Amino acid sequence: MLIPRWCRMTAIAGTMAATALLGSLPVSAAQRHTIMVGETLTGIAAAYGVTIDAIAQANGIANVDLIYAGQQLIIPTADDDTAQPTAAPTAASEPAPTETYTIQPGDTLWSIAVARGLTVDAILAANPAISDANRIYAGHTLTLPGGAVPLSTGAAGANWSTQDVRQLIERYANEYGLDPLLVQALAWQESGWQQHVVSSSGAIGVMQVLPETGAWVSQFVVGRPLDIRGSVEDNVLAGTAYLHWLINHFGGSLELALAGYYQGPGSVARTGVLEETNRYVQNIFAIRDYIAHHGVPPR
Repeated sequence: MLIPRWCRMTAIAGTMAATALLGSLPVSAAQRHTIMVGETLTGIAAAYGVTIDAIAQANGIANVDLIYAGQQLIIPTADDDTAQPTAAPTAASEPAPTETYTIQPGDTLWSIAVARGLTVDAILAANPAISDANRIYAGHTLTLPGGAVPLSTGAAGANWSTQDVRQLIERYANEYGLDPLLVQALAWQESGWQQHVVSSSGAIGVMQVLPETGAWVSQFVVGRPLDIRGSVEDNVLAGTAYLHWLINHFGGSLELALAGYYQGPGSVARTGVLEETNRYVQNIFAIRDYIAHHGVPPR
């Protein structure tokens, strides 16, 4: 079922307005900031003198493009900023090599940065024409600073059979202590175990992982870059690890974890499980039971 999973309201505006709202606030100590309508992380980070990555990491924000009016942020001090600054070149040093990357539908600066082993701030520094990190457009070309690694290309999953994918799901489900039939049912509901499937919202592959979700999982759950677009294995790992995180996040509730996978954990916490989401969850349980009784998913 290729339906956008994140039900959300974005707070989008120019960074100048956000900076004006925050410019008089102290930046000497970690504190909380309540997001106002019209603010962006770009403006908030600039006003407090920290990086976007530092705020995102301090608050577990999966997608720097999406924040909510009324949401409270922990603002780290400059000393807590874990982003690695780019060393200034000396007179004797040669300029770092650069590459270019064409933005794809569903990309965010956060997901691009994680996939390439960079930070959002490093990409912004290499692309001074970008005035707002929350606004990038498919088809535009980015300059990527030295240290970038190529994204995988080619027909992802072209050589993977249905049985291969099933066994891969089972392996990662077992590694995370999850019911393999449940993870298989989730993946079947999402894509029919097909890596080439991309939803209208940009969710990718077997587990239908949004780029921003994959980037967050890679950094905060798995601990290494994941290529959810070009690697079937990374896609399955990302979706399985994320489901495991959601189960823990919701105190062991499979129903709420699956609802969070579809609707978004923040939305579930704020508004409860929507009727549409409840149907999605019950359908996954039905697919799991079908696989248990028949050995194959329904067709």
